[in-house]
Amino acid sequence: MRAADYIAGFLAQNGVTDAFGIPGGVILELLYAMDRAEGITPHLCCHEQGAAFAASGYGQCGPAPGVVFATCGPGVTNTLTAVADAYCDSTPMLVFTAHAHSGREPAPDGARFYHGQEMALAPVFAAVSKACVRVDALAELPGAVAAAWAAATTGRKGPVVVDILSGLFTQELPADVPAAPPAPPAAADAASAADAIARRLAASERPVLLFGQGIRLAGMQAQAAAFAEKWGIPVLSSRYAQDLMPGSALYFGYIGTHAVRAANFILSKADLIVALGNRLAFPVQSQSFRPLAERTQILRVDIDPAELGRAVPNTVSYCADLAELLPALARLEPRGAGYAGWLEVCRRLQGALAGYDAPEPVQLMADVLRCAGPGHTVTSDVGNNEMWLSRAYHLAGAQNRILYSQTFGALGCSLPKAIGAWYARRQPVICFTGDQGLQMNVQELQTVASNRLPILIAVLNNHASAMIREHEEAIHGAHHLLVTKDSGYAAPDVQRLAAAYGIPCWNWHDLEPAGRKRLLCGISGPGILNLETEDRYNVEPGLKRGDPCQNLFPYLSAALYRELDML
Repeated sequence: MRAADYIAGFLAQNGVTDAFGIPGGVILELLYAMDRAEGITPHLCCHEQGAAFAASGYGQCGPAPGVVFATCGPGVTNTLTAVADAYCDSTPMLVFTAHAHSGREPAPDGARFYHGQEMALAPVFAAVSKACVRVDALAELPGAVAAAWAAATTGRKGPVVVDILSGLFTQELPADVPAAPPAPPAAADAASAADAIARRLAASERPVLLFGQGIRLAGMQAQAAAFAEKWGIPVLSSRYAQDLMPGSALYFGYIGTHAVRAANFILSKADLIVALGNRLAFPVQSQSFRPLAERTQILRVDIDPAELGRAVPNTVSYCADLAELLPALARLEPRGAGYAGWLEVCRRLQGALAGYDAPEPVQLMADVLRCAGPGHTVTSDVGNNEMWLSRAYHLAGAQNRILYSQTFGALGCSLPKAIGAWYARRQPVICFTGDQGLQMNVQELQTVASNRLPILIAVLNNHASAMIREHEEAIHGAHHLLVTKDSGYAAPDVQRLAAAYGIPCWNWHDLEPAGRKRLLCGISGPGILNLETEDRYNVEPGLKRGDPCQNLFPYLSAALYRELDML
């Protein structure tokens, strides 16, 4: 068996169905091996960053890690932003590249390069990957590939770069090389941690469960929901985990500086916060959140001990795998008197605040989501459109899977992630982006068009870089720079752009309600949906520096705030 065929077979046998990239000389043999292998298909993207974001989208919602292939030098460095995004969001990904020459690295005698296009990748990717593995000998290859897979898929998941001497691809490996990853290390017994959490819950009168993306990364969505339902505990989440329990009467929204108002109010009134797979990423010295932490007992569970090294006041930490802990919690019977009164307080807060914070962009996006099919995947870009989409998702009561660039905030990720999400789930995708984010990876419209992918690209078109405009106004008042039409910002005509790629385009405001529903429910190929709105809207609600976390701006009336604050 040739080494390239071994790699392709390894990936296919472990559930990888699709890989993304651009052909290049040193990586061609691996590409042809994928083409020969049963069960895995390589796909052409138009830029390596787009290919890596597609792999990230696949890894976020697929059955296996995302896989991207890139040629040496600029090919692989073009993946860096998407690799960093995957690393920050703990998305499993494998980046395969190759080099044509073995030998010393870095270049000798201070020379800037040793061989054309080749460079030492480990220093480049060290800060944004779990590992960067270089393979220069055939005997090293099976172990390196298996180790890379294990690193990407176990513990706190993330991307791994595998850089292989290209001449190895055509060399023969022994026939008995196992094409399976090593077994992950045995998880520690979680029973004692589960019992300790249950004891604290039994002693609490107003507990909340604070869910994060770690639950999804552990594959424990059903077990987390079962635990919450069995015990009858209110659930809050990070903004990026708002799709973990959609539709549940126990879920009250996402917290943060641009939160669902009721969620922050509920958080402020809790006497116990159980954070599961949530990093508690608020600034520790925050005048808005630190007082809450100092008066509220916090239990947090994370698989990464480095995250638990961050000192959060009044916190007991458990370094544990949620894949072990949540089933143990779900097996425990509820203790104590229950939380019926506390749930009633949560529902009153939810009802009183339900009608707030829905400006025109939120309403537009909520209307799109209301028309979407239940199996559609949703992808989000970065910017004001992202904040509005989160609010619209909550307002619409949507239950679709939604993908974000969470920690790294990579503008332009939505379109290529939508490509990966389609190949992972084989369900239509609604790709929300802004007029600026669309241009960051606009070349992937060709990927969508060429493959007739059922992706509807909903462009929130406000003709401005509105998030940065808002920052500029906070510092420099009305003196805008490169963020509005009058200050240097520009974007192409969406309809003409669609026509250039041969993609149908519709203006949302021109469609009748019945036509909107037909369009969104019947996505069978590429399309662009133009959502025109004004450039004057800012992201609201927002938490002003120093205000209590429940006192979001625009402020409630003094009378209503006092009433809710006293519940």
